[in-house]
Amino acid sequence: MGSKIKAKYDGGCKMCGDSWNVGDDIYYQKNPKAICIDEQCFKQQGGTVRDYVVKKDDVIITKLPEIDVSDSVKQVAESLQQYIVVAHHLTKSLYPELDVNTHTFGQIRSKIVDQLLYCTDIQRQ
Repeated sequence: MGSKIKAKYDGGCKMCGDSWNVGDDIYYQKNPKAICIDEQCFKQQGGTVRDYVVKKDDVIITKLPEIDVSDSVKQVAESLQQYIVVAHHLTKSLYPELDVNTHTFGQIRSKIVDQLLYCTDIQRQ
């Protein structure tokens, strides 16, 4: 699947001959290779464009099922929250230069939660 991107290099289409400069919006797809400034030419090369692009400020509609949650599930959730708190503080101590509100910090914290859960599972066996 291709997408509309900003050109990193000056270039030209091998099919229609249209050219573009660095910073121009172009259509690009890696496999099958398709690249052009013109959407129709891009599609004739086998390129496809996403119908949507998710942006940082897009609103996502969240739907929750209306069900009763058992006490055992609530206990598991509370335990998971404890792992998240521990992983958060561990991540801060390992990477003090990272802002806790960044995607990178969140990814590292998530991985540490996974590792803590894995180690706990190993200890139970």
